[in-house]
Amino acid sequence: MMTKPLLGIFGGTFDPIHRGHLACARYVVEHCALKQLALMPCHLPPHRATPGVSSEQRAAMVKLAIANEPTMRLERLELNRTSPSYTVDSLRALKQQQPDTTLAFIIGMDSLQYFTKWHQWLQILELAHLIVCRRPGYSADQGDAPMLLARYGATLSQLQQQDAGKILLLDNPDFYESATFVRQQLASDRRVQAMLPAEVLEYIRQHALYGC
Repeated sequence: MMTKPLLGIFGGTFDPIHRGHLACARYVVEHCALKQLALMPCHLPPHRATPGVSSEQRAAMVKLAIANEPTMRLERLELNRTSPSYTVDSLRALKQQQPDTTLAFIIGMDSLQYFTKWHQWLQILELAHLIVCRRPGYSADQGDAPMLLARYGATLSQLQQQDAGKILLLDNPDFYESATFVRQQLASDRRVQAMLPAEVLEYIRQHALYGC
């Protein structure tokens, strides 16, 4: 049986993208043998966006951060919309664009714990697999996670053999960096500045973002 190529979709605000995001992305690429991983910044309505930081600037920082990552690319799908979109809508669009590709949507354990509250969560699993990264402070024994892993949990080989509907829990190292913490401390703490790729930090300084 021929298997379809597995495309990872890593969504998030990336406000800003930091070394923790990249470490997670690299881990997924390596351990799931992905041909490609697409980083998909979500569209933020004006009342939720960080003051002074636009969607285009967030996308520009992602592009700078992955410039030397041959398996990674920027996915602009949600940025090109003028209204907020749901994950299920984006996955439908990507599936229409690439019908011969198996989609794997990457989330953290914090998101898996309340995944059944997501809009049309069952339809998400009809369109894609989930790849779940462990996060400090969040357990697979809490929230929705035990039920979902019991019902849909799978190995990597099962993900590769099926088109959708499985959940793979990775045993990744803890990635402690947080975009919220970076935004709060970036202007005053050199240790926080070291959490960013050098090209991203330079872009932030050039555009005077996050109080820098």
